[in-house]
Order: sequence, then C-alpha cells, then structure tokens
Amino acid sequence: MPLPEKQVTAVMQRVLAAVKKSQPKAEALVSASSRRIAHVRFSRNTVATSGEVDETSLRLTLKLGQRVASAATNQADDASLAALVERTSHAVTVAPEDPEAMPVLGAQPFVRNPNVFDAKLDALGATGRAALVKQAIEPGKARGLRVAGFFQQVNGVFCIASSAGLQALHPATSVELTITARTPSGTGSGRGHFHSRSLAGLDAAAVATKACDGASRSENPRKLEPGRYSVILEPHATAILLRSLVSTMDQRSADEGRSYFSKKKVGERVASPLVTIASDPRSPLTPMLPFDDQGRSLEAQRWITGGTLEALSMSRYWAAKTNRQPIGGHPGMALAAGSTPRSTLTQGIKRGVLISRFWYTNWVDGPTLLLTGLTRDGTYLIEDGQLVAPVNNFRFNQSVADAFGACDALSSEVENASDPETSTPAMRTHDFLLASVSEAV
Repeated sequence: MPLPEKQVTAVMQRVLAAVKKSQPKAEALVSASSRRIAHVRFSRNTVATSGEVDETSLRLTLKLGQRVASAATNQADDASLAALVERTSHAVTVAPEDPEAMPVLGAQPFVRNPNVFDAKLDALGATGRAALVKQAIEPGKARGLRVAGFFQQVNGVFCIASSAGLQALHPATSVELTITARTPSGTGSGRGHFHSRSLAGLDAAAVATKACDGASRSENPRKLEPGRYSVILEPHATAILLRSLVSTMDQRSADEGRSYFSKKKVGERVASPLVTIASDPRSPLTPMLPFDDQGRSLEAQRWITGGTLEALSMSRYWAAKTNRQPIGGHPGMALAAGSTPRSTLTQGIKRGVLISRFWYTNWVDGPTLLLTGLTRDGTYLIEDGQLVAPVNNFRFNQSVADAFGACDALSSEVENASDPETSTPAMRTHDFLLASVSEAV
C-alpha cells in the first residue's frame, strides 16, 4: 500500500532534520510521492499482462550559497534516508555554482482540490480492473474485430517540504483506458479513450464501441493525394496542437529572441478570436494539484483570450531577473468550447479531411511553430459538407500558430482526450498541409 499522508510527512520531516545537522547552512527542498500504479494490458481480445506496483520516491535538493545538488531514493527506512542526506550533503559542497539557483520557498497558501482525488478509484482493486477490461474486450469479440488496449490507475500522495517552512501535500488519483480496434483485413483502425481523475463516467464498453466503430468506418481507405486542405481535428488531434503551442509560451525564450512569441506582445492577437486557452487547477475539466514542483501555489491563469495573448509562463529566476512576477507551472490547460455542435462541423467544407488523431509529432522549426507528425486511427474525406469515405493516412507539416489562426469553428462538446488535465473541443481550420502519404494504418 502507498504510505499514508502522516507517514509521508514524517519521513520528509526526518530528512529535513537530518539536513539541519549535516549542513546547517544549506537550504533544503524535499519532494516525495508514495503511490500505487496498477495496469492491465490486453491484445487480440485477451489479457496480455497485469501488474501492481507500490513505490515511494524521495528527492532531496540542497542549496548552499549558489551551489545546488540533488539526490533521490526509493527507500524510506532510516539507513536509506541517512544515506540520501549524506550523498546530497557531500555533492553540494563540490557542485559548481549555479547563477540561476533560487532560494527555496517558505510556507505557501493553497486549498485542497477535491477534483484531484476519487475515493472509489482509490479503492479499485484487481477484481474491479478485470471487470472493466472484460467490458472493454467484449464489443470487439462480438464484431469479429481485434481489440488491444491499456488500463492504468494511479493513486497516492504527493508532497513537497522545505527548510524554510513550506509544506504542501495532496492525495491524487488518475485513470486511463485507451483502446485500439483493428479489422481482420488490417486496413481499418479506430481508437477510444478515457482519461480522468475519477471513475465517474467510465463506460469501458462505450470506449471500446467507439474504437470498433472507427475501425469499421475506416476500412479499405480511398487514395487521396497530399495537399493543403480544410480539416476537422477531433479532440485528440486538437490536444496535440494545444499542448505543442503552450509548451512554447515561455517568457524567457521570447525575451531572448528564440521563440515565435519573440515578435508578439501581451495584448496582441496571436490566434483566431474563437481561441481562449486557460489553466485552472480547480476546474472539473482540468483537475490539477494546487501547487507546482517547487511548492508554489497555483491559481487560475488565462494564456490567450479571444485570440489575444494575455501571458507567457515565467520562471522564478527570470521573473526576479527582469523585475516581474513568476507565472505558470500548471501541468494542464483547457481550450474553451465553441458554439458549433460537433456533428455539424463539416458543414460548409467543399473538400476537406477529418482527422481523428495525431501521433509521433516533432518540432521542425521553433520560430515558426512548424510541427510534423502522422495521422492515425481514422482519416476521412469530406465533400460538400459530408463525410464520404475513409482515406489513407498522411504526414503533416503545419505551423501550429497558423492552424489556430485559421480556426473558424470549435465544437460545443469537449473531451479529456490525451490526459486528465487537458480539455479540448474538436476544431475546424484551413489551409492545413498534409504533406505526404503515410502507408501506416
């Protein structure tokens, strides 16, 4: 079992007390997690592997002047904790000086987030996982399709404490179910997914049915030539573009001329007026821990509102250097829903493509936000506002900024399609470059 909250807190206080004796002039930051990770993997309509691991990890960081050193352990007994302190205490005396090292934080105000922990998910055992996976396999078996997938649950406690009086602790749970269905011909593939902090709303059979429907619908794809198309991006594909965009929204790289945002200022338009991006730890759509990896309290933050840039993330070091306030540290975000029902996004498209999912994405050019990747698990031709046929997959080369700039519709429905902390609608955009044909299914 994961260690209870009181025991994790006690372990961290023991580490801080030992540091005070070993390196009384050093600042100390301890981060810890004690969690259970359980999974079931299935393939070809049968369970392939299952497992359950309890793990406790601690990381100690010491700052002595501008020298910084860290060490970690996965044991919480007295000898292991003493060894952790000894290793780090020695390392910090010989580490080179780091001019960007910041003091550890003291006590921070934060409120527990009830959306991050689910007691029912915390109590789910092997029998419950097996029942859910059985429900996920049945639709594929009944339809003569090959179903594969992965179920994982995580439950535990996460904590950060410092020698300056910081103590931030929070329990958390998460669940993931991803399913891929393939047709016997090998030409059709579909995917279903569920990502959440809670078991509420998990219908494993419905997730599998979505994957099976996609497999049947995408079988025997038609040949379509590469080119620039109007596209509808399903929520998973939208999430990939969203996370890619937000990962570049950093104030330091912008100030140093290394970013697309180097030529953009707060208050300028950077996307379609339909685009609003925000992070809110307490939103049920994007439930996050209420503190970052340094223990700083996280509040709701707008990044883009109505296409206008509101903020770029900024580290504590860069904020101090430039006489500003630090911003960000949020692990998740939401692209606000639009007003168009998902079923009507195809209307008005004379010739375009619907894309279910992206994968294997990589940056090509940072300053222009040019991203490349592949489509997967269902790509479809749109003609005269209607889905008419499945088509081959593509490699795309597309500026993420241009994609959000050309957006003219967002669905009124949203999903957590890639992880529990990212919420996205489907998006319609234009002049999207499907650069070459991919033979992958």
